[in-house]
Amino acid sequence: MLGFDDAWKSQITYAKPILDKYGFKATFFVVCNYVNSENIDRMNWQDIARLQKDGMDIESHSMTHTPYLNMLHQNGLDHEIGGSKQCLANHGYNSTIFAYPYNIGPKNPSVVRTVAKYYNTGRSGTAPLMFLNCSGFRNDPQTDCRTYGHGGKLNYANRYAARSLSFDIVEIKDSFNKTKIFSDFVKLVNSQSAYNIDGKIKAVPLLIFHNVEWVTNRPYDTNVGQFDQLMRYLYQNHFKVLTYKQLAYNTQTNTFYLNGMS
Repeated sequence: MLGFDDAWKSQITYAKPILDKYGFKATFFVVCNYVNSENIDRMNWQDIARLQKDGMDIESHSMTHTPYLNMLHQNGLDHEIGGSKQCLANHGYNSTIFAYPYNIGPKNPSVVRTVAKYYNTGRSGTAPLMFLNCSGFRNDPQTDCRTYGHGGKLNYANRYAARSLSFDIVEIKDSFNKTKIFSDFVKLVNSQSAYNIDGKIKAVPLLIFHNVEWVTNRPYDTNVGQFDQLMRYLYQNHFKVLTYKQLAYNTQTNTFYLNGMS
């Protein structure tokens, strides 16, 4: 699954044409107050409308991208989390997924309860693979994706904390060396193969990008040529690229599944 955070203008200027070239659709997680702001590096509502018209998925990434969800009282949480859903609805977008700014909040019961009040699922970070039954995380053993485990403690991965990975972390780790970045991307997207056997999909890489620009050596900026190389690899090796909207939740089994897979 491919996602883009923060409504950067470069995503529609540079990333979208590359997605279009290879026939890929992606999810764009929007910070409402960033759109139509005075910052020319952010998208406007016309850009967002164009994304949706061309089959892209539009989801919520809060009102202001505050790093302080854990410190907000309920009114503040309702504004950042619920207000973002309403903001998108006011512009014609039915967001059912909330992405936590800075990955802060999925360990906080008050934050998670607020996300659950407004959205079907949530997206957090820091894992290269999302196990659809949430049982493959070695450091956080659990048997399914129910929100709370023993003693009422929030599970590491759950309906409101589907685990994704910002690919920018890989780029920073590799010191922006393009050869290393490509090699690690190939390893990452193929790491699911050890779990997806006999025609059953049990694990999926959920990847996030931010800026896509003609720069190198700048954190949270993926070089345009490098991004094309990564997408070309997926295309040439027959990967099926999904939007985050296709990550659905089964309330009977407390597991995720892929919706719309043929």
